[in-house]
Amino acid sequence: MMAFLVVAGFPATALLGYLIIPAWGWRPMFVIAGVGSLIVWYLRKNLPESPRWLESQGRTAEAESLMQAIEKESAGGGTLPPLMVPAPVPKVAASDMLKPPLLQRMIVGSWVLITINTLIFGFVIFLPQFFLRQGLTIANSLAYTLVLSAGSLVGCVVGAYLSDAIGRRSSIIGASIVTIVSGYIYARFDASADPAIVLSVGFVLIVAIYVQTAILFGVYTPELFPTEIRLRANGICNTLGRGATVVSPFIVGALMASYKLPGVVWLMIALVVVQIVVVWAWGVEPRNRGLEEVATARV
Repeated sequence: MMAFLVVAGFPATALLGYLIIPAWGWRPMFVIAGVGSLIVWYLRKNLPESPRWLESQGRTAEAESLMQAIEKESAGGGTLPPLMVPAPVPKVAASDMLKPPLLQRMIVGSWVLITINTLIFGFVIFLPQFFLRQGLTIANSLAYTLVLSAGSLVGCVVGAYLSDAIGRRSSIIGASIVTIVSGYIYARFDASADPAIVLSVGFVLIVAIYVQTAILFGVYTPELFPTEIRLRANGICNTLGRGATVVSPFIVGALMASYKLPGVVWLMIALVVVQIVVVWAWGVEPRNRGLEEVATARV
């Protein structure tokens, strides 16, 4: 649900862009984003803290109060199953992120976020520009982008289902393979000459990208790390991933100038191929596992 709500911003933005930009230009879009940011700033004050973190900081009364509220909401008037106490696991320190097996997990977390951020900010965000380069008008390019953006919602729903049905690793690898195949086909056609093929294959491509988005943002990467270092490790991975959003537009611009859309797609394919390798080799499967079991798992 979280991924679905977050990604809903893409089709919403595409729709607003289609309705607003041709008539009033791009400036109102920034005003809308600013208002949304103020709303988020207000809502964040009501977010509860993690009970595990509160307990690790010695704030047991707050942790217990929050857990009671969560249990009451989860029970819904019924009875919760018996409590199962997991086996204790050794605590880890920040320095352990530089040692196996956490080092491998840091590589996995960093690379998958670099890849997905580059796919979004180096390809998806550039869709209107790609269509313009292929000879479409501004209105038509925004309309095509709106159609493809619907695939983001479908991808998040599919990703949310598959992550629990077949597991995170299998879903990431499967969606990566679909991204490679559909991206290769997509790059061979032109929107002005083959609109039906571009829209249909592009829709599949966007679905595959957002299956990964639903799993990698806020789900799989935090699950890789124990509670003691989860925020710090996940923060490092996200920092490297966000760094890709700074670099990728320049790389995409250079590739578009020299090799056009196929050059951009081949960059995406190369990143996704490496993602498949690192997730297959070092990624753990958190599905149906407690955090303590995941912390000591090898695969």
